[in-house]
Amino acid sequence: MDGAARDIFVISDLHLGDGGVRDNFETGKKTPELRAFIDHVGSEGGELFILGDLFELWQMNLSLLLVKRRSLLDQLATLNLVYVPGNHDIDLLHFIDTDFLHHPFFACMRAPFVRELGGRRFRFCHGHESDPFNAGDDPGFGRMLSIFAGIFEDQNGSPLLTSGESVEEVLEQFGDSMLTIWKHALANVKQRGGKCDERPGSALTPAQSPGRLGEHVVGVRAELELGDHDVAVLGHTHKAGRLGDWYFNSGSWAGPINAFLRISPDGHVRYLEWKDGRPLEREMPVVLPGAGAGRAPAAAKNPVAAARSAARTLFPRPTRPERSRWILIAQGVLAISVGVGALTISVGHGASAGWRLLVSAFAAYALLDGALSLFGASREPPLRRLLSLARGVASVLLGLLVLRRGYVVEVFVILVGVWALIAGALRVAASVVLKGMVESRWLFAAGVGSMLASLVLLSMPASAVLLKFGLAGYLCYYGAGELLAGIFGQRLPRAAASRALA
Repeated sequence: MDGAARDIFVISDLHLGDGGVRDNFETGKKTPELRAFIDHVGSEGGELFILGDLFELWQMNLSLLLVKRRSLLDQLATLNLVYVPGNHDIDLLHFIDTDFLHHPFFACMRAPFVRELGGRRFRFCHGHESDPFNAGDDPGFGRMLSIFAGIFEDQNGSPLLTSGESVEEVLEQFGDSMLTIWKHALANVKQRGGKCDERPGSALTPAQSPGRLGEHVVGVRAELELGDHDVAVLGHTHKAGRLGDWYFNSGSWAGPINAFLRISPDGHVRYLEWKDGRPLEREMPVVLPGAGAGRAPAAAKNPVAAARSAARTLFPRPTRPERSRWILIAQGVLAISVGVGALTISVGHGASAGWRLLVSAFAAYALLDGALSLFGASREPPLRRLLSLARGVASVLLGLLVLRRGYVVEVFVILVGVWALIAGALRVAASVVLKGMVESRWLFAAGVGSMLASLVLLSMPASAVLLKFGLAGYLCYYGAGELLAGIFGQRLPRAAASRALA
């Protein structure tokens, strides 16, 4: 950097991803806005300070992310740049002043630092350094929660739920509530409730748990009072604004607003938002209006109710269930009922009546199950109709064969084993055909389990007692898979469904 005084542009908390399902930044289509902002900083002859959480490494593969974002790193490297890692990209911290990362962007990476502007010492950092629960290098509860959120986003196909809320926000609410319940229970067991911090927010970042904002400010103020600097400029909380003339937060680009600060060489700090390719200056928000630093957060709502609400958002009840889902639910209930009922039948030595009852009950199950498949097939798309018809015919034939020949143990084992193999294969085929549907995961699990159960059944000795327990376990597992598929299954939108079945 040359010796000329420059304006400093400060951004933080972009949480860039690899462009995949988990990438909230890409979902918000923000890359063109960021590129335009970088060009603006260059045209103004300014310095760009990126104060942490530029990359979302809590959910992403580091090498894949950097390769996908190579062109953006190339553009950033053309600026007068300083990059300070935050807690979400803390994995890069120990590369500072090493030769491991050769891209010129990483030559600009620094630890928190102080610069004098207008006679005052400004400390530039991410902000997690003042947060005792997030200052270390080791993953904490917040990071673990983000990992679970990433897995759920993969299954959901988007970082946003149908309700419009982000997966991370809802999971954080759920995790926050469950941790509260756990800490209350732990305090009661240890009988030292006063000594145990029962607030789960202490395990999350202020961005994940807004109630921790007051604690964060207290930590920043405590560092300021050590006398090493006069002003703190940071991010971390995703809440842009100021407190007096000593705390300035650059906000985030991870939400609807692309916030940044512009600091002149004389130390004057302005707040702006980047929108539609241009900067808009706004009045600087106050971070904690009407509250002193360190004010205790408001009382949390009932953790059980909050957890229940989050669970309902993540797993909404099916609306207007279609016939196929009711069929699956009915088949699941039927299988579980017969499986549980089989356990109550005595089939020991000399109990021929019990054995005949068990065989007749299974034959009735197969006939009813087949009838349900045939009934449900009438309104299905062509390919799924074919699978349902095949399964229905196989079940009805099995029921008839069992009634005619199945009262001999050896024959019954073969009939049930072959049917379990065919039924499982058809369920797996249905899950592949319906891979765009949530229910396909449950169908796949039920189908694979059925195929494995067929191998177990066919390899069992000709023992009525062993067969009873094997049959009961198989029917309960298979029925549970069908029940879950019916409850949580959701059809694709009509256009997407036609493409999937084409």
